[in-house]
Amino acid sequence: VAPQGVWKGPVGDTIKQFFGQDQIGLPQSEPIFDIINLPPSAFDKNIKAHRNVLVVSISNKVDSASLTFFESPWARSQKLFKISAPNAEEFYKIFDKNKQMIMGIYQNAERDRLIGVYKKTSDKKIFDTFKDKYKILLYCPGGYRINKDTADFVWISSETLIDSKGLIFFQKPYEHQSQLDYQVVLDQVNEELKKYIPGPLDSTWMALDMNTPMSAANYNYDGKHYALLIKGLWIAENDFMGGPFVLNVVLDQENNRIIYMLGYVYAPEGKKRNKIRQVESIMFSMQIDYPEEEKSKK
Repeated sequence: VAPQGVWKGPVGDTIKQFFGQDQIGLPQSEPIFDIINLPPSAFDKNIKAHRNVLVVSISNKVDSASLTFFESPWARSQKLFKISAPNAEEFYKIFDKNKQMIMGIYQNAERDRLIGVYKKTSDKKIFDTFKDKYKILLYCPGGYRINKDTADFVWISSETLIDSKGLIFFQKPYEHQSQLDYQVVLDQVNEELKKYIPGPLDSTWMALDMNTPMSAANYNYDGKHYALLIKGLWIAENDFMGGPFVLNVVLDQENNRIIYMLGYVYAPEGKKRNKIRQVESIMFSMQIDYPEEEKSKK
């Protein structure tokens, strides 16, 4: 939300370049966010319920730059930031200092909204499989089915005429910290994919594309479990299939195991950003620590 004079100038360009930058881990160019600009006069009750809002006000009547956050001012789970600044230079300073934080809150909010939907529409068979066999709560929406469920390995997917979305889960006993090294993790995943996920033809199988750059980040899953999040592309060895993947590797020390959860998309004719976000949200619905009473109910 900004006046046209602001939006069509360098300040607007700065906002568009940051929030409209390419989403990492996709085979073609797609922005992280689609951006709509409205002048303040058009920001009325029909628009105020939009999920993620950034209000920009630049005026010489403002003494100093400020950033204000509002939680759900006009709609549930809405995230609204307001940046006020006396001039463009002061805007750039406060925006550069806080832009990663703003982006993270918007992205987490998108994920949390999807998780909220999936918790209300989760497939009972998939939920029960993960709860009963692996002591994990996983909320996967209807439309997915279990393709494979062997010892410590599960493959589920949603298949349509135009795309495929899937999740691959396996776990390994935790024996040494080196199991969580980046290259060791990739090799372990590729070993499991070759063993369990066949391609469309004989002598083809799913694999991580090791020739394309990946992004990787260490973080704490659910605030307390050491984890590694990797994004990149997968391929079918000896074939021409491929697409984006998200890999979440979580150390569950209480149960002495490493959990591997890989989400993927195959959509050769269409955009993939929203699809991989949907799969990633299913992955992040995973609960390792949950009350005992949850083990006996759905």
